Amino acid sequence: MADDRRNSSEKPPSARDGQNSSTSPTQTPAQLQNQTQDARPPPKKRRRVVISCTECHRRKQKCDRDLPCANCKSRNKQDACKYETGAPTAKDNRKPDGEGARSTHVQSLSNAAANWGYSQAGASTLGLMRKIESANGDGQLSHLGGAAHVEDQFATKERYKSLIRQLPAKGYIEKLIDVYFHEFNHQYYALEEDLFKDQFAEWSNIPFSVLSNSGPQALSPDLRVFPALLFQVLATALLTLPEGSQDFYDHLKYAGNMTFEDLAADYSESGVGILSLLGKRQITLTTVQADFLRAAFLKYMAKVTESWHAIGSAIRDAQEIGMHRDSLDPSPASDDTGDMLENMWLIQRRRKLYMVLMTWDIHCALVLGRPGSIDWRILPPSLPIDAPPPKDRRKTPIAPRDDERDPPTPLTKSIWAFKLVGPMREILELEHDGPCPKDYSKVDRVHQICMELDEATPAYFRLENPDTKWDGNPLCSSWLQSVRFYLPQMNLFNLMALHRPYIFNRQKSRTEALKASIEMLHRQMLTFQGLDAGSWRNFSLFFGSFDAVVLMASIYILFPKENLDMAGSAMQHFHWTTERFEAMQERNPLAKAAKGVLQAIFNKFKKAVGNPAPPASLSSLASQTTPASTADNSSLSGRGSVSTATAATADTPVSKSSTVATPTSLPIASDAASAYPLPSSTSDWNIPNTWDFTSIAPLFPMGDLIYHDLNGIPDDGSLPAWGAATPPPPVAGTTSFEGDFGNDSVWNLLNQYDPSSV
Repeated sequence: MADDRRNSSEKPPSARDGQNSSTSPTQTPAQLQNQTQDARPPPKKRRRVVISCTECHRRKQKCDRDLPCANCKSRNKQDACKYETGAPTAKDNRKPDGEGARSTHVQSLSNAAANWGYSQAGASTLGLMRKIESANGDGQLSHLGGAAHVEDQFATKERYKSLIRQLPAKGYIEKLIDVYFHEFNHQYYALEEDLFKDQFAEWSNIPFSVLSNSGPQALSPDLRVFPALLFQVLATALLTLPEGSQDFYDHLKYAGNMTFEDLAADYSESGVGILSLLGKRQITLTTVQADFLRAAFLKYMAKVTESWHAIGSAIRDAQEIGMHRDSLDPSPASDDTGDMLENMWLIQRRRKLYMVLMTWDIHCALVLGRPGSIDWRILPPSLPIDAPPPKDRRKTPIAPRDDERDPPTPLTKSIWAFKLVGPMREILELEHDGPCPKDYSKVDRVHQICMELDEATPAYFRLENPDTKWDGNPLCSSWLQSVRFYLPQMNLFNLMALHRPYIFNRQKSRTEALKASIEMLHRQMLTFQGLDAGSWRNFSLFFGSFDAVVLMASIYILFPKENLDMAGSAMQHFHWTTERFEAMQERNPLAKAAKGVLQAIFNKFKKAVGNPAPPASLSSLASQTTPASTADNSSLSGRGSVSTATAATADTPVSKSSTVATPTSLPIASDAASAYPLPSSTSDWNIPNTWDFTSIAPLFPMGDLIYHDLNGIPDDGSLPAWGAATPPPPVAGTTSFEGDFGNDSVWNLLNQYDPSSV
């Protein structure tokens, strides 16, 4: 090497020297040969180290030395972005001297463990690693995933900006926020209006330079994910726009023939895109709220399968930040009284939202026949305290609401709804014993619990003779009356779910299931009458009626000689349910999907109970109903035998512009036979004695419709269609149920009946 350096430093002979040597007459041939051997080639030109990637170097572009660099990203050439061996990258230059080992240490411990799925809450491996790093003086983990993700920050920033650009102008946002809190938030009370508007004000004041230069990394974890929550709020508000206000929001549509449902779906997907972009590294309460509103939006759009998956994701995110245990509640920022009070209210918000998630989880499990995401054997967190909303959380301590002096709140309703789903846990446990338990004492005990819950209903939530003193209160006027129709249906569904596994083997369960089903259909009719057409998307309007009408009809088809005193009322409610579904089918996809099943089951139901004249339509009944007739009728209750008379109920929710008139009460006598002809007790419709009902799987109509593609198809292949008011007469031949259901299902059993051969 020394010789090379020495030789390279020697000067080559000049041209003049060469001329002199060539013209010198004294040089001999031997001297010329020696000169040729001593000559060296000229040294190579000094080559600069290439620090750009190969693509930028080839295209003579300035490279930012990321991997992949910005130029390659913009040209979608990430795979071609490479560096010559030894070329430094921006990632290497960002590491200060002496920090490389520690940075690698942080990534190999905390960040790697988080990427492997270890929880950041509780006594987990990641929690111990964080404590070790803090004890060693290491800094906190990097903002969005550590040094391993630094090269993706540019792409994250650009994608984040492209998503938030889809937000409408501030004026539209403010109005849609008001619509959401007035029309929808009270249903689940997932958000506090004052806190949400404070977050929106903080978001609106973020300088453009912060988003343009630093991106989401410069924002706090809560504020970073806030646009995802905002998108879900806007999407939900677009589905619940009051009548007459749609024209104001038409300017938000960007394509011809675009509907508000299409625009709402776009907003909701943008919110999902933000959540997906930010990942699961720094989950906050705002993240869980956005997850839940996404599930509620999908449910409102009749996408039940997607909603079930979304609620499972929300539960997992909530558990990730410790919302499922009291011991994982956050600590106050300091010992200051204001910080401590504010932290107590934060804990209440966490417990309230997790209570709603638990309610959804177990309710979906029973409705769809799917496993839940929460293990109820583990002690759940404490329930939130039913306290009035504070004006200043830094100055107001948490004190329980006085039931006599303070009006009920949406939180009051949510707590009572959670108590109503309490029996569902025991119902799920009973299903492990199968349709033929050793004794039915456990079933009767759960039935008694449901009855006691019905008796304990707070007076302001009762449907019969309610306490209406809070109806005019500004805090209650928009939601209290409608709650009186929804909450009792939860307890009626408990009774239906409790007895449906045993309807094939126990007569008492068949009777109780019939009572609950007919009562559920009656409550559904009263609920339907007070809603405008825009509210017909409501999932509760469908599942309550569909499960009840299928359960009721199946019992009469398979056991036609029992409960003849309720058969007239059952047929009457079947017709009215069909009419409601016909009205809702253009706005509720589930109602449209169910019409084939209702047509098929109607043919068999009519064969079982006879073929009396159809009842009057709901519209004609509405014109005949008077307030006096409502007051004279006896109370309708699920506690005893079900009467077809109408309850002396509270006023139904005020309809904004209902297109289908429905009665506030049913003007029929307490004797069902006088209003509707009853089938003969000597009906020829009989069940073969050879049927083994112990092998029949429990009935989950809603789950079969959604997951098993349940449908009713006539034998001639024609599609079922509804008439103007009542189901059309049956077509020639029988109607079969089709779908991906097993041989042990009720649908397969019903397919084996041939009415023409009976």
